[in-house]
Amino acid sequence: MGNASEWAVRRKAFHEKQLDRPRKVYRIGRTKLVVTGGQAASTVGAAVATASVDSPSWLFLGAVAAGFFGGKYLYPIPRSNVAARRGSSAVTRKSPHELDSMTPAEIRAYQFNIEFTHKEVTPSALGTEEALGRQAEAVRTVSPVVGANAELLNHLSLTDVQEFGRTAARHDLLKRRWLSYEVDPQKQFDYPAMSDASSPATAAMIRAMRAADQARTAGNPADYKPAVDRFSQALQAAEQAAGVP
Repeated sequence: MGNASEWAVRRKAFHEKQLDRPRKVYRIGRTKLVVTGGQAASTVGAAVATASVDSPSWLFLGAVAAGFFGGKYLYPIPRSNVAARRGSSAVTRKSPHELDSMTPAEIRAYQFNIEFTHKEVTPSALGTEEALGRQAEAVRTVSPVVGANAELLNHLSLTDVQEFGRTAARHDLLKRRWLSYEVDPQKQFDYPAMSDASSPATAAMIRAMRAADQARTAGNPADYKPAVDRFSQALQAAEQAAGVP
């Protein structure tokens, strides 16, 4: 019973993930019937496979139905698509600036919605491929500099990737500022409390620094910037407690 329940939970989680993944949707002729590319491929594949072994008609129809509904489950119409019952109706054109504030998944969803509602529009005319290229280039540039895995930044918007890079630069400056109290003999002599982990203010600063380091590695700008802000505040408080002018 437990295994069956766990399997059902995993299956639901998989389907939910598929519903959040942007994909193209196609209308069949002039009907109201719409399918995704994956659903169409699974239906045709089942039909071809069954027909190739000279199966009886009932088996052929059953295989086609299984391919159709199986494809509908594996490759569903995403929630973000205008063809979905609860899909977004926002299909207005976006400016390059607006695209740069969208995640790659949101850009793809927007592109597929426009292509579904306006057959004559191409991705190049929308500027979506260029926007995705700008985002990918920013990830390639920022990832090695900040030491965050590119996979963690790939889902962010260009704006967020750039903000992550700026936050990392500020983070590095703060760490160099703290490190100066560790390596400069004069500062060690003048402000010994900055190297004393038993000092409450210094201990709090070290905890805030480690938290900022962890947030940087996680690659989430929503957590990273506040963590660096807290590190900055804790460093300033430690300096005041140590008598740094």
